[in-house]
Amino acid sequence: MLIDINVDKARESLLDLVVPLGEETIYLEEALGRILGSDLRAPADLPPVAQAAVDGYALGGEGSGARGDYALQDGSRRQATFGPVLGPGQAAAVVTGGPLPTGTVEVVAREHARIEGNRLLTAALVTPGRNVKPAGEDFRAGEVVVPAGTRVDPGLTAVLAAFGQDGVPVRRCPRVGVLSLGREIVPHRYAPSAGQVRDANGPLLAALATRDGARVIAVETAGGDGLPEARVKLRRLWEHVEMVLTVGGVASGPDDYALSLLRESGARVLFWGVGIKPGHHSGAAVWEDRPVIALSGNPAACAVGYQLLAAPVLRAFQGITPFPAPVSAVCNDSFPKQGGPRRFLRGYAACGPEGWRVSLLPGQKSSMLRSLINWNALVDLPAGHQPVEPGSRVSFLPL
Repeated sequence: MLIDINVDKARESLLDLVVPLGEETIYLEEALGRILGSDLRAPADLPPVAQAAVDGYALGGEGSGARGDYALQDGSRRQATFGPVLGPGQAAAVVTGGPLPTGTVEVVAREHARIEGNRLLTAALVTPGRNVKPAGEDFRAGEVVVPAGTRVDPGLTAVLAAFGQDGVPVRRCPRVGVLSLGREIVPHRYAPSAGQVRDANGPLLAALATRDGARVIAVETAGGDGLPEARVKLRRLWEHVEMVLTVGGVASGPDDYALSLLRESGARVLFWGVGIKPGHHSGAAVWEDRPVIALSGNPAACAVGYQLLAAPVLRAFQGITPFPAPVSAVCNDSFPKQGGPRRFLRGYAACGPEGWRVSLLPGQKSSMLRSLINWNALVDLPAGHQPVEPGSRVSFLPL
């Protein structure tokens, strides 16, 4: 077991355990936000045939520069289906996105044409290809639309629907169980008695893990029986999840039993203690092939430990980049403390005309929840850092 290790080394030791989960096929309506398990190739050209880009009239003919009148083929001004083959001097009504008759050279917009009986008159010069969407303009049959590891967004949903794809192959969601330790911790729905505390960390981790693509199976508290009950609940969780997150009990006080719990439950401890603040009291173990990450009971420390250790594991299970690249930004605020271990501050980052800026959120104590509201950046201060002054440049991890 490694003690008080570098956070990067701690994260790598966890990622070494992860094998991306297999695929499952789900309905298109359920796929938003999920991660594609394999490359998506276009099964056909899109559009499958030449289509009109505007409401108007398809013109038949050869060459460019012609103008004049055309014979409407069926007299209809609302034709939206394939008409006859168009020859020189012939026209047919078409609608936006509708298929074009064979022989179409151009589509003239409705406002640029005049209909007199069964004749179409236009003063515009013919420009071959104008207002025509050729077959395969969006995608050619067989080309990779997006690679495996792409998150399904609304635009990709539309592409899948256009191809008629109802079943979408995605990575399975990693299943996660959360177990809050400590005799004083009760579920958040309970009215705490004297000496008891509602569990805020369990719901916090469940929300974070869900946002990161996990399926949270259970959020439990160990209860008043302490270690014996925790051991039973932990073994039960292990049977149904890919990863367990425990909260609290990671320090070395008389009531801290997270390390004993893992050892007595048959897990192999990877490390205990990480050189960061907040979140120093974090650890990890593995049971069979399933990681267990033990996080601090202080809310901000719990959240920071999750972002640095647990979130990368969840992403790796889904076959996507585990850790975000750091971003440089100007800090809007001061932070007077200096020195000590590598420190992570909660902030809100935004990009404006002058680039990225980040504001430090109030409530930076590890025991406080306030800095977790509207938090989208983790400001990374190196070990032994100097005080941060307004206008100084810092590095942050986008969340």
